[in-house]
Amino acid sequence: MVNKKPWLLLILCLALLLPGYSYALNVTSRTIQYKDKLIEVNMAIPIISGAVNKPFQQKANRLLQKQALDFKREIEKQAKQNFVLSQQQGFPYHLHTAVSRFDVTYNQNGIVSIPVEFYSYTGGAHGMTVKIPHNFDFNQGKELKLSDLFKKGSRYQQVIVEEIVKQIEKEPDIYFENAVDVVKELKNGQPYYLTPKGIVVYYGLYEIAPYAAGIREFLIPFSTLKPYLRLQL
Repeated sequence: MVNKKPWLLLILCLALLLPGYSYALNVTSRTIQYKDKLIEVNMAIPIISGAVNKPFQQKANRLLQKQALDFKREIEKQAKQNFVLSQQQGFPYHLHTAVSRFDVTYNQNGIVSIPVEFYSYTGGAHGMTVKIPHNFDFNQGKELKLSDLFKKGSRYQQVIVEEIVKQIEKEPDIYFENAVDVVKELKNGQPYYLTPKGIVVYYGLYEIAPYAAGIREFLIPFSTLKPYLRLQL
């Protein structure tokens, strides 16, 4: 029997080949919140759902959960140790803090960007914040390094460095004297996250500027990077 509707068969085939790539994934939050005499915990852990690639979805969620729980355990451990020391040596104990928050900065075409911030206070002059990026590609089933976004052999690194240097030169007093030298050493492991406008490359506390300047972020617009991009962003 001849199929009189070949277009219907084509649509079905495309639906099987390209499932889930045309809509955003779901990202919700698991909250851990409590306070006792040693520590105050207020954590939001991202949970991804709605992916066709279920094995990678499970892998991504395990990674996000492990990262958060490992952080919490480490601050709890330090809290117990410092409390014992304060009792033994007679100095005041300061309540320790473990906080995490996240943003979904990009969620299109099977790619989700979730930078997670971990803030801890363990009794020093001030707390510390670390931002860890996660750029999940559910099409390929992997986390994307910076180089994965670009065509091989392209001059994307030079373009990114030039753009960051321009932004530093607009406010030079904010940065350490060697900030430009640090930026010029751009590596494939450089932290970044995606936004609808472009790629945000960032540097942690003390990397290129004093603590008071915070985490320094530099938006590189897609319009600048378009000739070098390999992925559809």
